[in-house]
Amino acid sequence: DVYKRQVVPAPQRSGSALGKTPRRCIMPVTVRQAGREDLPAIIAIEEASFSVPWSHQSLAAELDNPVAKYYVLEGETGQVLGYADVWLIADEGQLANIAIHPSARGHGYGETLLRTAMEALFQDGCTSMFLEVRQSNAPAQGLYRKLGYEGVAVRKDYYSQPVEDACIMQCQKENYQWFSHLR
Repeated sequence: DVYKRQVVPAPQRSGSALGKTPRRCIMPVTVRQAGREDLPAIIAIEEASFSVPWSHQSLAAELDNPVAKYYVLEGETGQVLGYADVWLIADEGQLANIAIHPSARGHGYGETLLRTAMEALFQDGCTSMFLEVRQSNAPAQGLYRKLGYEGVAVRKDYYSQPVEDACIMQCQKENYQWFSHLR
């Protein structure tokens, strides 16, 4: 499956959580299912994004995981800018992992990638999505809330380096902001 989208992010408010000058970018991107050929880029993005990255073996194993759908987001030149790994077990979805390369953040690519992955799971029978996010990751939590997620629980000391609690968030299909176009 290949999904082409035009990314036009909303302007950031001054004093954003990232403390950056607002950036606007209009670039066509492609979201498609990942293949083995994408593994080097996925590994590089993973290692640039997380203090405790998944091992190369774990990332590779996800490509063969029967419940996983692995997506990559490509820029105009075909460069992989991000990836998402979602699982569908019965009617429940799980965002296992998502990352955008640090140099490509702030352009709305994370939203595009996550929306594409969520919509694919919803089309396949998913009725609710779950994820864990660091308590301190306000930008990610803001995106998840925008898409319809709500905090439902806390996992104590879920993350390491640094040790931090995880906020468990859930999005019911009917709470997904773009639910009406999925029917």
